[in-house]
Amino acid sequence: MKTKMTRKERERKARKELIIDVTEKIIEERGYENITMDEIAEKAEMGKGSLYLYFKNKTSIILAICDRGSRILTQSMSKVLTQEITGLEMIEKLGQTYFQFIKDNPLYFNAFSYFEGLMNRDALDESPMAKKCEENAKEAMTFIIRSIQIGMQDGSIDSSYNPKELGLIVWGASKGVVHMAYMKQKEQHMAVLDEVEFSLESLIDTFMQLVGQGMKNTDHQSENV
Repeated sequence: MKTKMTRKERERKARKELIIDVTEKIIEERGYENITMDEIAEKAEMGKGSLYLYFKNKTSIILAICDRGSRILTQSMSKVLTQEITGLEMIEKLGQTYFQFIKDNPLYFNAFSYFEGLMNRDALDESPMAKKCEENAKEAMTFIIRSIQIGMQDGSIDSSYNPKELGLIVWGASKGVVHMAYMKQKEQHMAVLDEVEFSLESLIDTFMQLVGQGMKNTDHQSENV
């Protein structure tokens, strides 16, 4: 049972949410590279010293944005597993949910990428917010693996695969597809991306078709024809 927050705790949480809101707006206007603690404090209408009582640096605020985005995403993904559909259909729905979320919220995708770029830094080992981001990522992976296991049980997914390994492939490939699409939008990117005409939507459609066909249990399909 959750304990009721005190007034002081509620006020502190509200102030932290305000700081995150303000930072998101600044990032949407000018990108992650151009934010400063001074501007965040000014936009949040608080002293810089007060800001440091809530977040010790820019990285901690961006990790909070990552946590917020990943929580929203995992909540949407969790709803897929409550539907009365096959495991293969769940995988397709999870993919659609992820891609739609990224399309609607590119700021959060960039926050995820920022977090992953920090993964090798020892400082993150002591960051509670980084651990929350990691826990959210693990939860999303659990949804993918569980859907695959359900599909193997209901016969819609080929059971010869290792569900955890297959889940990792789906998760990693999904991130790669989105990364390529966003890279093409930037001025500096690999020349090979200019040699192929594609959009995020076209990549997603092709990827989802490949994923669905690749893990489909063809014997189960023929039994239902």
